[in-house]
Amino acid sequence: MFKKKFFWQIIILLGITVLYLQSCDRLSVEKDLEGVEYNLVDQDSSKIAFPEDFSGKVMLVGYVYTHCPDICPMITYNMRDVQQELGQHEDFMLVSVSFDPTRDTPTVLSNYANSYSINQKNWRLLTGDKDEVDSLLEELEIATVKTPTRFTEDNTPIYFIDHTDRVSLIDREGRVRNSYLGSELSSEEVIQDLEKLLNET
Repeated sequence: MFKKKFFWQIIILLGITVLYLQSCDRLSVEKDLEGVEYNLVDQDSSKIAFPEDFSGKVMLVGYVYTHCPDICPMITYNMRDVQQELGQHEDFMLVSVSFDPTRDTPTVLSNYANSYSINQKNWRLLTGDKDEVDSLLEELEIATVKTPTRFTEDNTPIYFIDHTDRVSLIDREGRVRNSYLGSELSSEEVIQDLEKLLNET
């Protein structure tokens, strides 16, 4: 009887240990952006050195483009839910990186932010030189595939971009600590992770 009870105590202890380790692994460093810098501009046409200009902030970073018909709106809404639920924490920053800089000028991004009723106090939407944006996306392992371009009667280009559905959690030191499926983002899960990073010293 004693041996059986001891056996189950060990099993329970191992289970708790595994759960603890899994919790720790959730926020293990996936990629370190130390030493890299990307020169971009935000929706206000202000120059941004990413990620250096956000050093000391915990960032939730999404990858979108304004002409996206499906996944990107879901990503934006889900990130907005996180912003609304977490509140205006001074060390929390949301970032949306456009992988369609040809069309997504700062003015277009500003209009996009307004159309989604985004609180821009701690949310930057970034665009820039295509080579610079492509380099950042490659660093963060975001894949994009552009469809063939067709043109309207007034010669306006129309195309879509298939892309990785991801949102990244980046800590104060510029290290990627978790990745989520952007279109199915759980605000509860993300906020738990955010609060852990915000409480790190």
